[in-house]
Amino acid sequence: MLDSKSPLPLYFQLQEVLRKKILAGEYNPGNLIPSEKELEKQYSVSRITVRNAINGLVLEDLLIKKQGRGTIVACPRMQEEENTSLQSFTEKMKKQGVKTSTKVFNVAKMPVPERIAEHLDIEPGDEIIYAKRLRLVDGEPIALFENYISSKTGVTEKDDFSGSVFDLFEKKYGIKISSSEKVIEAGVARKEDADLLQISAGDPVLIITYTTFNANNNRIELAEGIYRADRYKFMVRLKR
Repeated sequence: MLDSKSPLPLYFQLQEVLRKKILAGEYNPGNLIPSEKELEKQYSVSRITVRNAINGLVLEDLLIKKQGRGTIVACPRMQEEENTSLQSFTEKMKKQGVKTSTKVFNVAKMPVPERIAEHLDIEPGDEIIYAKRLRLVDGEPIALFENYISSKTGVTEKDDFSGSVFDLFEKKYGIKISSSEKVIEAGVARKEDADLLQISAGDPVLIITYTTFNANNNRIELAEGIYRADRYKFMVRLKR
């Protein structure tokens, strides 16, 4: 039970109790924890104490509030750490000891849309290779990608897109990748994307756009990724 005479606030004590249960596996990822009313009764505390404890664990990424369902234990999020090394999605996940797989929905040769032509610095109407792919980590959908690849790379619609596109560039076509630009935005999932990512329409997502450059500083690919915000996060190390 909680100690009302302790100098530690009751919400903090309850937060520590719940944290220990989560870390010990008493509450498993994806499972509901007891309701606020049940926690009030079990620990003889007020509703505000319970909510403060839960909110603290939400901020720590240990719990997630689901409207209409309750509060569930969060699954560990995949982490992308910003550094000076350019790595593919597959390489970053391999470093974290997880297994990646890919569902390829569509690969086609098509005229480049105008907005993509601007990104790739090619003429509207020129042909590009388009691929739509779902990336999974340990069998769970994490990110949905649309890749737009300049036909100047030699990549064709018959190539294998079930793995790393960087590997395709470098190992099959001998293209040296020199750098990449990344833009990260917040967004909400559209229904068609949410269905593939196994989340609800309107759930928060990270929208990440990558522009890939070859050794001659030419733009060879634009990749637009929609990442589940509940399963992916970025960490940036800053030095002074």
